[in-house]
Amino acid sequence: MPEIEITDECRALIAAEFPSDDTGQRLASGKWQIQIDEVTWQMLHKARRPGESVSDCIIRVIIIIQHKRGLL
Repeated sequence: MPEIEITDECRALIAAEFPSDDTGQRLASGKWQIQIDEVTWQMLHKARRPGESVSDCIIRVIIIIQHKRGLL
């Protein structure tokens, strides 16, 4: 399974949208390392804009999902 590093903000948004017992591992840099499945990794790779961090991509996608659901 691929591992990604994400920010605190991104981790909090993921936890709010997709509750899970898997919290990942906090790194010395302050970021979080989490495992994702291959399908999710491929979807992130396709959705990511040039120069965009993985965290920013995830945040953007979740905001779009929430907007479409009428939560924003």
